[in-house]
Amino acid sequence: MEIKFFEDYWVIFVKVSSPPQHMFKSIFTKQEQESVHDLILFFLLCLMVIAMPTSRYFVSVAQILMGFNWLVEGHWWEKIRRFARNKAAVIFILIYGVYLLGMLWTEDVQYGIGYDLKNKLPLFTLTFVLASSRPLSKERWNMAALAFSLTVLVTSVIGFILYLNRSFINPRSISPFESHVYFSMMVVLVIFLLPWQVKRMSTERTWLTGALLISVWLLFYLFLLSSLTGLLCLAGVVAFLVFREFIQGKVIFRRILVGLGLAGALIIVILLMLWVIKPLTLNINPDQQALTARTASGNGYRHDTGNHQRENGHLVYHFIAEEEIGAAWGERSRIPIDSLDHTGHPLKATLYRFLSSKGLKKDKESILSLREEEVRAIEHGVPNHLYMHWPHFMTRLHQSGWEVMEYQRTGNPSGHTFSQRLELWKASVVALKKHLLLGWGTGDIFLAMDYGLSALDSPLDNYRMKPHNQYLILLLMVGLIGTLAVFLLYFLFIREARATRYLPFNIFLVIMGVSMLGNNPLDAQVGLSFFVFFSLFFGLFYKDKNEVNA
Repeated sequence: MEIKFFEDYWVIFVKVSSPPQHMFKSIFTKQEQESVHDLILFFLLCLMVIAMPTSRYFVSVAQILMGFNWLVEGHWWEKIRRFARNKAAVIFILIYGVYLLGMLWTEDVQYGIGYDLKNKLPLFTLTFVLASSRPLSKERWNMAALAFSLTVLVTSVIGFILYLNRSFINPRSISPFESHVYFSMMVVLVIFLLPWQVKRMSTERTWLTGALLISVWLLFYLFLLSSLTGLLCLAGVVAFLVFREFIQGKVIFRRILVGLGLAGALIIVILLMLWVIKPLTLNINPDQQALTARTASGNGYRHDTGNHQRENGHLVYHFIAEEEIGAAWGERSRIPIDSLDHTGHPLKATLYRFLSSKGLKKDKESILSLREEEVRAIEHGVPNHLYMHWPHFMTRLHQSGWEVMEYQRTGNPSGHTFSQRLELWKASVVALKKHLLLGWGTGDIFLAMDYGLSALDSPLDNYRMKPHNQYLILLLMVGLIGTLAVFLLYFLFIREARATRYLPFNIFLVIMGVSMLGNNPLDAQVGLSFFVFFSLFFGLFYKDKNEVNA
């Protein structure tokens, strides 16, 4: 499927982005002053950026072929000298050296070499190959970035088609080829990158209008995708742009408008969060007389008085008519009540939560009163009737709040992504205190987590899980000293390359900084390739000395 997608996509890409004939020849054909290996490098670079949103397999293939092309071309000493003269590239590649140093005190050497060092190899190899090769023209780098943006666009359209063709769909699955987390980060970047780039590639207003329309579409798609990471990245970028305008704006009136706009946006966000959280704060308790009531068929209700789980304020495990629910559910659905719903959770638990969210008892009459679309929703793992009416980003906020409350109530984070993160963060802090300065070593992340989880006597004690926070992972691997070294090297790289003069690079930094709070993009192949490519793109290869703070 992936190969066929690339064949179809290349035809679409050439048609959509075809420049004038003379420009096409200069970008896609070999020029007199260059070797065929320069052209091959350009095509492999395009393959890699097209693969980032679509196929991690081809991301690897493209990088391996780049290395092979580098070797076959020869002139190795000339390339090494070219790399050595590039101070920014040398600084950037030293980040990989910090991970290498972390192997000196690692116990799990096999995991450190076979996973961490291998997965982070693009920090070294991709940087070295691109910085030591003859520089590609600015037009080719522009085309590579444009290929990335158009691939994100095409992938979003495919995801939207999937969304339209299914009655119930987890929004995560409308990122058809790659993790919804990393794809949402790419979408946020392209929303701002594409108009900026098109404005510099063409003076025709039509192209800029088209790019802005694409950005509007991607903004709509991002809310449809409802990745919490993506939405937080977008919020971070908007806050950064507003703050930047407020600081740099020369017109007082514009500053006032920006300030009022930011205040209005904050008020809206707070009101929205209060609206979403309100059902979680309700406590609706039945009186003693109601607990002794019987069903319409004369059966008694069971009440688990030790279980205080609630849905929209109603107790989930009260008013359960065991004799009736199995047969009644069998009349409404082909999925047995004692099996799993389509999300892999016990269907009975989903049914209890859904009925409770509507304030209904768990009996025959309540099940038979459900609408057909509500039955289908329960089958697809929807535990609250509000989720059928809310946009998914509101649903995700409510789910996270519910998970936190359940975590506080039971102390068990199992089965819930957000509460698991909270438990893993607590375990990380415990493990970090044991080896604060140098960390546990590059390959010992699981040893550190096992130590922290065991110290907490956590229900997650048997899981091999990372803390889903890049900052904590860095601290656990190489300690406070190593983490400061990584950020200092990256800061020196940015300063040497003067990358911050380009607005999209600053936006890229915000995206990476926010995403690392709840995920570990540098530990994932696609996330790392995304980070390396755009760091190098703006830091080393997109050169326009006439543009300052563009």
